[in-house]
Amino acid sequence: MRWFPLVPLALLLTCASPVVAQEAGESQPPATAPVEQSPLVHPSFFEVGTWEWMVTGGPAFGTVLFHSAEGHRYALQTLSWGWMMSKPRGSGPLRGRFEWAFEAVPIYGQYAPQRTYGFGLTPLVWRWNFEPRGRLAPYTELAGGALWTKDAVPVRTTTSNFTAHAGAGLRIYIRPQDAVIVSYRLHHISNGNRLERNPGVNAHVLQFGWSLLRPRRPVARKRTDH
Repeated sequence: MRWFPLVPLALLLTCASPVVAQEAGESQPPATAPVEQSPLVHPSFFEVGTWEWMVTGGPAFGTVLFHSAEGHRYALQTLSWGWMMSKPRGSGPLRGRFEWAFEAVPIYGQYAPQRTYGFGLTPLVWRWNFEPRGRLAPYTELAGGALWTKDAVPVRTTTSNFTAHAGAGLRIYIRPQDAVIVSYRLHHISNGNRLERNPGVNAHVLQFGWSLLRPRRPVARKRTDH
């Protein structure tokens, strides 16, 4: 059995070969292709000069507040164009950016206590955009404008009124630059004391819609090697 002494040597080489291969693999890791990453809401989407188009609509439910007229039910459809005017300001959860917007109200449709319709313009919308967090970009706003209707609102007042609202909303991004809007506003209609009778109308308004951002310059995509 001259070959018998060679058996231990063969077994040793067989056991050692996987270890050698593993050490060689660790010393030269396989190359991986670069992975392209792009956050859903890029910070430059909200930089100075960005435009925003927003379309919303929803129901309004009248409420008695400061002796306002009761029982009013109506629907609002709005279209606004906004412009980011400031860099990030403040700190903590209130940190954000200022936006001015012009809003049109193509449809004011009242169905209680009487049916009437009209349109409005809101040239002053002051919107504060909080810093985006993932897919969410909340905001608050104050606004003032005017409303013209076919019939007096409320009854026995006037067909031309001033409007104002304070509200808050949330953009939920489903694609870069495109978001679903959910918002609430406390809406006020008043003749501004131009008549002896000025009860006004106050309402809670729920709105749903769409936001489209157009940054001032294209967003560069980042590349990260792994």
